[in-house]
Amino acid sequence: MSFITAASTVLKSSFLLVGQLALIITAVMIMVEFFQEYHILDKLTALMSPFTRLLGMTGEANLPLMAGLLLGIGYGGAIILDSTRQGKLSSQDIYLVNLFLVLCHSLIEDTLIWAALGAIVVPIQIGRFILALGVCYLVAKFVSRFKK
Repeated sequence: MSFITAASTVLKSSFLLVGQLALIITAVMIMVEFFQEYHILDKLTALMSPFTRLLGMTGEANLPLMAGLLLGIGYGGAIILDSTRQGKLSSQDIYLVNLFLVLCHSLIEDTLIWAALGAIVVPIQIGRFILALGVCYLVAKFVSRFKK
């Protein structure tokens, strides 16, 4: 295989991948607008209450956590900043939400991108979610014992 053949194959594959990523990101941006318009995130946060209580977070942490999980760390981070500026989140909530999102964020976008790259996404996503739950649970327990 000559250099020119290899280079053209790489370029063609790269442009195809960039096109797939552009489609995925555009779809996610449309979904974000849809979620905002119909207040779907607000409705889904009620489902997060049992998990956030288990992890030692208040109910105010539900929206930033859900936004980061579904839409990515960029959107979740913006909501975390907004909630912090409004005084809704405690320092423990901020720490635990950020810790959780570092380990497990953007379940939709990452899944679509990994699928486009050919990865088997279900085990990866389940592992990330379980790891994030476990680490945050242990840190929350450690912090609560340390405060006492």
